[in-house]
Amino acid sequence: MLKAIPFGILYLILLAGCQTQSSMPEISYTDLNQKVQPAISDTGFFPIYTWSPVIPSSSQLRIYIEGDGRAWLRSGRAAFDPTPVNRLVHHLMMKDSYSDIAYLSQPCQYVMSTACNKNVWTFERYSQRVVETMNQVVSGIKEKGGYKTLELVGYSGGGAIALLLAATRDDVISVRTVAGNLAPHFTNRLHAVSAMPLALNPADYQKKLVGIPQVHFVGTGDSIIPGEVSRHYVNAIKDTSCVTIKSVEADHQQGWVSEWSGLLAIQPKCKQ
Repeated sequence: MLKAIPFGILYLILLAGCQTQSSMPEISYTDLNQKVQPAISDTGFFPIYTWSPVIPSSSQLRIYIEGDGRAWLRSGRAAFDPTPVNRLVHHLMMKDSYSDIAYLSQPCQYVMSTACNKNVWTFERYSQRVVETMNQVVSGIKEKGGYKTLELVGYSGGGAIALLLAATRDDVISVRTVAGNLAPHFTNRLHAVSAMPLALNPADYQKKLVGIPQVHFVGTGDSIIPGEVSRHYVNAIKDTSCVTIKSVEADHQQGWVSEWSGLLAIQPKCKQ
């Protein structure tokens, strides 16, 4: 269930429940090119903070999916609050002139519930429960706005979520990822960090993803999600006719905003 709330009340809720709020750049849904309504969804296992259009103006919705946020403080020590300090996704949305855009946080970012604990944003990332929760939220926003089709844009860990959502739905017409973690298990092995046994692997759903146009933007200077991750994903799937990998002069956080308008002009499409 999406609970729309006035921004003043929402701000107090977020400020009280979010340790990283005070260090964030000043940016809100009011900075976008369209009017969107902030809301908190509690339909699934975990709370999800969202923005969605106040007045839908088309039959197609573009949804931006947040990254993992501040999952870890350092190696072996999980964060108390996964809310992202880096507001890259919101800055990208400000560069998007598309008529209908929405935003999804990942579980427990910006707002907590009794279901939230450190395992949710560390070892249980990309798990079945997370995907089911996000899927319910997407369906709620789609139904409320009367949308027919969806475009998904995922940043970092949101890239894995975008692919996993697309694999479970029949209304997703394209997927774009920015510094996307397309192969979570490979990424953890690459960095020699703890495994995430409950994480779903997007390549395992290649039969369902094969016909969905995808563009995966990879930062040439990204040491967190380096090019090896997207190459691993591509090598793991048999049919890559709908998959495009595009290198961008950026790292995991910097270099994306100034290029985003141009990158959006690259339409995901399948090779004939």
